[in-house]
Amino acid sequence: MSQTDFAKRVGVTKKTVSRWENGQSFIRGAHLEKLAEALNVPVGDIVGDAPEFKSPTADEPDFEHASNLPNAFQALRYPVYKIERSGNGTTLRLASHAFAPPDVAKRHPASVFVRMDYREMTRLYPVGSLLLVDQRLKPYNSCTAVALVDNAAIVIRRYLTGNDTVVLSSWSHDAPSPDLMLDKRRVRIIGVVVWFQASHDVRA
Repeated sequence: MSQTDFAKRVGVTKKTVSRWENGQSFIRGAHLEKLAEALNVPVGDIVGDAPEFKSPTADEPDFEHASNLPNAFQALRYPVYKIERSGNGTTLRLASHAFAPPDVAKRHPASVFVRMDYREMTRLYPVGSLLLVDQRLKPYNSCTAVALVDNAAIVIRRYLTGNDTVVLSSWSHDAPSPDLMLDKRRVRIIGVVVWFQASHDVRA
């Protein structure tokens, strides 16, 4: 099936299909069922336990462009995703690449950077910071998590959980966004923030 034919069946553009194939764009929840139907597979086979990002692994380190850094700071290169707002919610789009120190990269190989362009967490991270998000870590109370809410909105918030409820709180010097108190079934954790670097330190 060509990209054009596949795009028609799913109801998107050929360019969107190309971005999905190249790991440059995250598949929105609204398209998952049509995508699963076109591929004749369950939705779970497409999304797995968490959204799939193109990230380096311990077996396939990517040291491209690291040779021009001092030896002590040569590091694994990670993809950087940015949150983009749209009429249907938000999506993650591949924007660039950046480095993490070797000791951090060794502990968190299944990670990606997410750029914090909004002000919900400015008590912890300056706007423009790159947050290293480990997709394998389970969230714990008071951690910072990147979460997909209602298969539509991606948020970066402090995470608290009870028996059936998740609270996603902003932690901002500005007027904080309201807390989101949600049934656990409405929230999918993409990953836990394990390290960050301010925008002026980024080497991309």
